[in-house]
Amino acid sequence: MQKLLSRILFFLCAISFVSCGKGDGGGTTTPMEENLSVQLSPNSPAVSTSSSYPFTVQVLSKMPASGVKINVTAKREDNNNVVFAQDLSSTTNVNNVTVSPLPMGQIYCTVTVTVTSATTATNTWSGSFRVVWK
Repeated sequence: MQKLLSRILFFLCAISFVSCGKGDGGGTTTPMEENLSVQLSPNSPAVSTSSSYPFTVQVLSKMPASGVKINVTAKREDNNNVVFAQDLSSTTNVNNVTVSPLPMGQIYCTVTVTVTSATTATNTWSGSFRVVWK
């Protein structure tokens, strides 16, 4: 009888050690970041009445925890030269950008906007539009 009780006690102890194992560590997991969704304000092609053209970059998705990086580049379509480049960091959903100076005289430029999460470098959005100074 004593052997039976000691075996039962051993079995119960073994089960309690196994059930109290490490498991997942009890830590919290960071939820996946929402894919970036962005809207640019201009119609394409945009027409400017001066050498500068203001537009809005609006992040429609939930803002990443550390914000976003916004890269704006404007290139002439006739020779592919860069006429404007700007890098911004932002934690707000609406961002105003002004491309300047635009080339004079019916020369279209392609403005490319790339928005990248500051938290997750693979979470990006890109868009573009054309603008001309008339």
